[in-house]
Amino acid sequence: ALNRYFSAHRGWYITGIANDGQRWNASSSTTLLKSQIPSFIFEILEEHMADKPLGLGEIAVLAATVEDLVHKEGLEFLSMAYEAHNLSMHEPLADEAQEDLVIKTFMLFYTMPWTQQFRNKSAALHKELKDAHRNNPDWDAIMLWVGDLKGAIKYQ
Repeated sequence: ALNRYFSAHRGWYITGIANDGQRWNASSSTTLLKSQIPSFIFEILEEHMADKPLGLGEIAVLAATVEDLVHKEGLEFLSMAYEAHNLSMHEPLADEAQEDLVIKTFMLFYTMPWTQQFRNKSAALHKELKDAHRNNPDWDAIMLWVGDLKGAIKYQ
């Protein structure tokens, strides 16, 4: 149910949620989620899964929790991207070049997590941005998608 919800409503594929028609594996999935889900929700989920399958209410709580985690992670990446270029998230960006720089940095940190180590090293970060298409064979397609998305939002 969770996989169908996220796939249909968000276009998300979340590792650890079965998409092959099999039941959700309680032991592997709770291990995957344990580090991210607030402890009180995790404890309730773990207790409940030991006794019986999840009901609609539990699935709704889990879906809302996962959405919240994804949102928080996105904000963390965005904050890192702004800070990496000494920009404030509370001030408008000066121009489209700054927008593109922040977006590319966000996508760099998101798609190639090891590049986050360069967030306080401007020269190294710019090199990673320049070499992104070599380090990630999908980089050009990702940037094309980002450009399409940016254009669609601009003309809504």
